[in-house]
Amino acid sequence: MIMDEELNFDSDMDEDEEDLKKRGPDEKKFLFRRELRSMLYGYGDEKVPYDKTLELLEQIVVDYIRMLCQCALNVGKPGKISLEDIHYIIRRDPKRFGRVKELLSMSEELKKARKAFEESKVL
Repeated sequence: MIMDEELNFDSDMDEDEEDLKKRGPDEKKFLFRRELRSMLYGYGDEKVPYDKTLELLEQIVVDYIRMLCQCALNVGKPGKISLEDIHYIIRRDPKRFGRVKELLSMSEELKKARKAFEESKVL
């Protein structure tokens, strides 16, 4: 369904970031709104999905992250979450485990590339 007002994603990104800066720690709602909107659109939803849909998906994501963090706190050192704790919790889910490994290796490659770029820039 097309909304009365088409929103530009670029302006939404700026507004979401500004809203986060203005809000206090208790009001950090819609942390993943921009990403969820893009994902929904990528999977075939409207360019501007319903607010209720975004709210529900965000609640599901936040609940999942909380649950994962709580489990990680119970597994490892008291009061600390380490990468090994997260690996231990998702070890039985091959898709998630593989994705975590992929993202970590890409992160390392990006760090190396940035370092090489900075070194070549200095020379």
